[in-house]
Amino acid sequence: MIDDRDIMVTDRTRLRLKYLEVRKALSSFDSFIRSWAIQARLITSNLFCKAKVIGLYYPILNEVQTFRIITYSLSHFKTICLPAVVDGRLLFYKYESIMGLQKGKYNIMEPIYDNIYMNHELDLLIIPGIVFDFFGNRIGYGKGYYDKLISSLDRKKCTIAGLGYNFQVHPQEIEYFDHDAKLDALFTEAETRFFRPGLEET
Repeated sequence: MIDDRDIMVTDRTRLRLKYLEVRKALSSFDSFIRSWAIQARLITSNLFCKAKVIGLYYPILNEVQTFRIITYSLSHFKTICLPAVVDGRLLFYKYESIMGLQKGKYNIMEPIYDNIYMNHELDLLIIPGIVFDFFGNRIGYGKGYYDKLISSLDRKKCTIAGLGYNFQVHPQEIEYFDHDAKLDALFTEAETRFFRPGLEET
């Protein structure tokens, strides 16, 4: 007999693999053009304009790029933070320059640990994903790093926004568990969706 939870896991795994393959197939040029449009949508939003301390990710495997956001933020005196995996947790550290990064777990560029730890200073956290839906759910790589991180943050203070290509938005609601963290907003090249009531007016 198969338990419902096993069915959900199987379905999430299927969606993860399907959408990851599509994303991997993007050309570098297509990824750049789409990412440029997504980043432009984010940096012109009220959500971004009001944020002072922003958590970002260093993109891998054709994830939506974040380099334009980093450059724009620093030129507008915002604080940018990037994560490092430390003892099974995501810890965000203040980003100063590319020279302050090193290859960490999974060969992702991470800040050097002697930078300033900033998890509880974040007022906007921008995260990637493999699959999103129209209800604020997402599927990542399955390690649960972001779910654990988000559960530790003050959701009244820190807004969680996802970046994804329009083709990554699944037309039906993704099955989710209680420990899965929901997004407050999602930015694609086609639109911005808000999942927290009243957020679009702030």
